Amino acid sequence: MNESPKDFADASPAPQPGAAAASGRLGWLRSGNPLSVGADRVIKFALLLVPIAWLAGYLFPPINHDVGAVLDVAHRWVSGERLYVDIIDVNFPLVFIVYAIPEVMSQMFGGSSVVWLNSLLIAAILGSFLVCRKLVHLIPSTRHPLAEALLPPVILFVLAVLPNDMFGQREHIMLIAAMPYLLLAGIRAEEGSAAFALRLGIGLAAGIGFGLKPFFLFIPLFVELYLLTLRGWRRTFTDIVPWMIGLLLIVHVFIIVAVTPAYAQVVLPLVAEIYSEIGESTRSVLTGRLVLPTLIAWVCISALAFFLSRSRFARCIILFAAAAMLSAILQAKGWKYHMLPSLAAIILLASATMAQMVDRYLPIERRQHRLPVAGITASFLALLYYQAALFNPPFYKQIEFNDSITDTLIHVVEQYAPNKRILVLSPGIYPYYPLVNYTGVRMAMRFQTMWLLQGIYAECDEQGEIYNPPDRMGEQERMVFDSVSDDFVRLRPDLVIVDNIPGIPECGPETFSYLDYFKRNPKFGQAFASYELLLTLNQFSVYRRR
Repeated sequence: MNESPKDFADASPAPQPGAAAASGRLGWLRSGNPLSVGADRVIKFALLLVPIAWLAGYLFPPINHDVGAVLDVAHRWVSGERLYVDIIDVNFPLVFIVYAIPEVMSQMFGGSSVVWLNSLLIAAILGSFLVCRKLVHLIPSTRHPLAEALLPPVILFVLAVLPNDMFGQREHIMLIAAMPYLLLAGIRAEEGSAAFALRLGIGLAAGIGFGLKPFFLFIPLFVELYLLTLRGWRRTFTDIVPWMIGLLLIVHVFIIVAVTPAYAQVVLPLVAEIYSEIGESTRSVLTGRLVLPTLIAWVCISALAFFLSRSRFARCIILFAAAAMLSAILQAKGWKYHMLPSLAAIILLASATMAQMVDRYLPIERRQHRLPVAGITASFLALLYYQAALFNPPFYKQIEFNDSITDTLIHVVEQYAPNKRILVLSPGIYPYYPLVNYTGVRMAMRFQTMWLLQGIYAECDEQGEIYNPPDRMGEQERMVFDSVSDDFVRLRPDLVIVDNIPGIPECGPETFSYLDYFKRNPKFGQAFASYELLLTLNQFSVYRRR
């Protein structure tokens, strides 16, 4: 039986000296002076207005370089080039289907595809948030004052603010699509109910998000297995959500096999033989500065949630975070955006655990909830914003864009590339993306970077040769050697930009040079004879066609 505040007062020991004064000082916290309805609404509105206003900052350049590279592939695909033949990238077809949407919108209605992409992402974030806000009230363990007040702005924070310079990455898109799935998993685990149409839509969105990378499939695998242990085969078999996710995956496999067979024929061998050589080892990623602290935080917060909160929804979040971390570890690259879903899940787990435990001790009268709920929610969100700004200053790339190497190269390309064709020989994507997206130039080869050579030459040759002779090249290297040269001769770019930091180990007195490497091909060497050095910017040498 619940006791009222009066019951606690009657049972308390006699007041000590000074207790009356302390009671007077704290009296405004008690039921006599509850937070007004208007003030409560203002605080809640402010906590939602800040991240919504934050979203507008993403409309300013630059977009993330990886996002720009994928968007360029989608642009070339929509423009008629053959995916995995005329333009080669390691991402699944579903990735380019998703990123092709802003390209189609741009062609249909005008405007930049970059603006369309960011606008569609903002709309998706707001849509996902509104669905999640509704779902919070349907999870039995979160139908309490603090949880209902805290979780929605936290969800909007992790979708809108936390990504920062990772905005639009595949992990970010997956998180947008998967957040309603996670909350729906809490409803399903706690025997709550949600409308069939809502569950159908959430399942379809989750299927798209999880299909962007094979590593993402650990998330529904972990969560659905947990739900299976709770509900049994019959409830699981009749649940529309896993069926929708499975259907989307089957359709995606069909597209890979029947629509883009070159993915299996061309890209998968490249991934197996070369792409896996780029980045860090799984062990170094696991013990690195990103995964290890996140793993420690996950263990500590999961223990609190498991033993103190004990809600099934919290356990769903624990599994979501674990699967997201496993995805980042197995990708073995050590890149920051790989950790975004797991970091977001841990923040949500901490929020849900705290709210569910504090909700047990809030006053019984509804009007007495407002002050402690508003205070805790605002304080917790302020801490999150502080941490995010400290870890990654907000919009620093947008603020510094006019002084960046990307902006400088944009001016060079606009002045010296009248035919809007360039060739870039570099192991990295930045700063050529988003340069390509903002200038509309075409990359004069079927690859976007020299990642293939970076993987092929990741280790020094035992015979001490800096470049493999053509007759000793493997099938994959010979394909790169010939195709880049053929594309260069056929497309005749206005500019050739060479990165003088090749990202390849120095195995002798001579540094690996992408330009010298390809000039050994007679086609490339003869065509490059008509180019002259225009200028040098930082680590980049820019050549123009005479």
